[in-house]
Amino acid sequence: MSNIPKNHPRYESLMTRKRISYAMNKGFVHETGLIAHGRGEAFDYLLGEKTNRFAYEAEKVAAAALLYAKKPVISVNGNV
Repeated sequence: MSNIPKNHPRYESLMTRKRISYAMNKGFVHETGLIAHGRGEAFDYLLGEKTNRFAYEAEKVAAAALLYAKKPVISVNGNV
């Protein structure tokens, strides 16, 4: 599928992009899938391609909220 070296720092992201592109060309996904992936990439660049401490804290708070909820719900946005 690709000649991207596995040691490339963006290997996983570039492979994901290629898979989305392939799926789009086959009619499996809409072109907005590429846009959504690119949007995530932009945040990676802006944040220095690392997860900030506040994100880990937010993850723990979200997990706790789900654990303590009487009727927990997870809603997934199809654009991400």
